Amino acid sequence: MADPREPSFSPGYLPHGYDSRGQLLFDLARTDIVSAITDDSFTADERVQLVKDLASRDPGILFPPGKFFTDFRSDEQVEIDRGNVGKALDLAIRDPSIDAGDLQAIAAGGGPNGQQRLLSLLQEGGGGPGSGVEKYADALWQNRGEPGNGNAAAVAAIAYVSDPKLSEGKLGTPEERRQAFEALIAFNEQAPYAKMDEPEAGQMKRQALEAAATLFAKHGPELIDAYTTVPGNTTPLAKFLSQTLYNPDAKDMAVQVKGADGTTVSKDLPSAVGDVLKQAAADRIAGADVPDRVGQDGPSREQERELTKLARLGAAVTSGASMAWDAYKDKIQANEESRKDFMDLVGKGLGVLPGGGVVREVGEEATKRAIDTLSHAFVNNPGAPNVEIAGALNRYYAGLVEDLANKRNQSGLTSDTYGKAYDQEMNGIHRDRDMARGKSADAATRGTDVPVQLTALDAVDRLSAALRSGDRGAYRQDLAVLAAADGGQLREGASATVAEQDKRAKDQATPSNDQNAQLAQAETAPTVRRM
Repeated sequence: MADPREPSFSPGYLPHGYDSRGQLLFDLARTDIVSAITDDSFTADERVQLVKDLASRDPGILFPPGKFFTDFRSDEQVEIDRGNVGKALDLAIRDPSIDAGDLQAIAAGGGPNGQQRLLSLLQEGGGGPGSGVEKYADALWQNRGEPGNGNAAAVAAIAYVSDPKLSEGKLGTPEERRQAFEALIAFNEQAPYAKMDEPEAGQMKRQALEAAATLFAKHGPELIDAYTTVPGNTTPLAKFLSQTLYNPDAKDMAVQVKGADGTTVSKDLPSAVGDVLKQAAADRIAGADVPDRVGQDGPSREQERELTKLARLGAAVTSGASMAWDAYKDKIQANEESRKDFMDLVGKGLGVLPGGGVVREVGEEATKRAIDTLSHAFVNNPGAPNVEIAGALNRYYAGLVEDLANKRNQSGLTSDTYGKAYDQEMNGIHRDRDMARGKSADAATRGTDVPVQLTALDAVDRLSAALRSGDRGAYRQDLAVLAAADGGQLREGASATVAEQDKRAKDQATPSNDQNAQLAQAETAPTVRRM
């Protein structure tokens, strides 16, 4: 391979058979993109035109290949080549002639995770204000709702959050930060990087998970407040915790956070997320510690507001751990060390609450009880330790309220306020999970990518309650009206859903006496209410 620093041709030279330098450069790029895009015998304008030509004709060429079987390059040279292409591409796309359409076309050439691959490539140029990274991220964010832009919001958020020089002035409102947070959660749930080869897949995964955790570490109180103020709104928070705090793959990742002295320090991801959870719990307990309610049985409005938020946070934390168990069970259960590692992750969200006085006291007592239960989870219930873990997490948050109630002689705080809000939130999270599972299974049955299919089925899901309640007539009528208005794709989805339910009802045999006995037994068996 030619050294990209050495010109292949003298400036202006045109070999026999070529009518233009642009075609010459294009042909060189198809043979060796590293040398072509960094060749100093071509002007900056010619390289910009090369990028535009490749965007419209063969964008995949702009992504330098990794090391393959017959490749004699060293691993170090592969990285150098990638860096050279990234730097040259970063410079080229700064040109005003390269627009959002060109960038979208280039990303499409990067495969199933092309948007993030292009961002990663551009970051070789250093990033910062005025860089190709900023131009690309701004184009993604501004056009995030446009058709064909896929994970634009998530990749833009990765760019903004990963670069301290870019973070200022971006995602400037609470609503934008919430949109970015949820986009990152959806992105990590879809995990397009999993379709890539290593080591790139692992690098992209780390980048996406660390971006989500960094955003949470920086704006956690604001995000938690947004999700816990209104009932039935904490599913995104639970998913985030399952992807980060409780994810065995994330335990060695790191995020940049502000230290006590205001300087930026690096902290392991689980601890950074856990610190935000402890601060949120401390804020809620401090807000509920109202002196003029001492000795009063029921909560004041202020106490009810604070403890309801705490209950919803507790539901999100508990559900996050349960989701993580479902997702990573085999990895967690692999050996004694992996089980211990998972319990360490669970413990990161617990501990002495920041602050003093009653807040610190109730935090210490609740933590001792939770840690004691967690330390025996795999012994007390080896078949389903997740039940013990979920129970311990719920009791930790409930224990904070109970200890506050005891210290302030307010017996009604736990059952009347925390318990009701916790149960309501858990029901909402379970409902969201059941709907998501149904949509994923339906999409898999029809051989369609889940993210695409979910969009088409959202309207159908709004009517699924009618079917679950047994009102098949209303379900059919509503679906028919909706499908006729929306077009063929939704009509097809509605028909398939009804047909599948008809088949299940037809195939379901009348229960035998043994089956009826088993059903009665199951209905009267003790259940774990908080799972």
